[in-house]
Amino acid sequence: MKYLSFYIEGKRKLGILSDDEKYVNAIRNFSDTESKGETYKINEIIFDVPITPSAIFCTLVNTPAMLGTKDKSEAKSMITSPKFFLKLPTLVVANNQPIITPKDAIRPEVEIAIITGEKKIKNATKKDLDNILGYSVFNDITYPPGLKEDGYYAYRRDPIDGKVKKIFVRGSHFRNKVRDTFAPFGPWIVTPDEINDDINSLTMRSYYNNELIQEGSSEDFIFSIEEIIIELSKIVSIPPYSLISSGSIGYKNAEEVSEYYLKPINNGKIIAEIEKIGKLENFTIIE
Repeated sequence: MKYLSFYIEGKRKLGILSDDEKYVNAIRNFSDTESKGETYKINEIIFDVPITPSAIFCTLVNTPAMLGTKDKSEAKSMITSPKFFLKLPTLVVANNQPIITPKDAIRPEVEIAIITGEKKIKNATKKDLDNILGYSVFNDITYPPGLKEDGYYAYRRDPIDGKVKKIFVRGSHFRNKVRDTFAPFGPWIVTPDEINDDINSLTMRSYYNNELIQEGSSEDFIFSIEEIIIELSKIVSIPPYSLISSGSIGYKNAEEVSEYYLKPINNGKIIAEIEKIGKLENFTIIE
């Protein structure tokens, strides 16, 4: 089942997408499994984000390609455990809405969004993983130059020679990740029963102005969806209706991933697409 939120004639409604993805059947809440009356054509509605998440937990570098290697075993030894950063829930934008970008660079990162259910998750076991509302498409929009802007120099012990010296410290993922509109997700939430074990083998792609930028699979993940949730819940209580992103795949023409970026243009089309989940489309506006 695919749940979505939308506007029709200025009113916000919840709905279930028809199997042919041509119609939306209105419902009262996401526990409903049948329509409560109105049916609308998909081209009549304006998409909203499926839900406003209570928190957004993003997984960092979760494929070998994002670490600059092709070997999953080597990648796991390099990163050792899932790494996380936060985005603000206020950054979310829906399908077909604009992404406001600096003029010099932008980078899409197609990711699986895991939407948690109505219960808090802490110290998760496999049984707690039933508390998943569903999956959506998340685009972890990134401004690569911002990472360098967050860096700074400090006197630190060099891990190679053990001497204290002035070195460049990378800094946090803030200026490159936490910007208005930098968390598009949607267009709907797909319930787990439609995905099942395929969640670990879904084809993932992103495009910019119809050019294929990323292509890979959730099979490439260093840490599975299950491992990500379990590790995150050891660190912090995951609030109900949180969005947890999976981490992204590599880029087709990137020699060094952290440096890779695209030149933004006004009304440039960005697409993030995941097999069995959906296609998220947005367009860029230069700030």
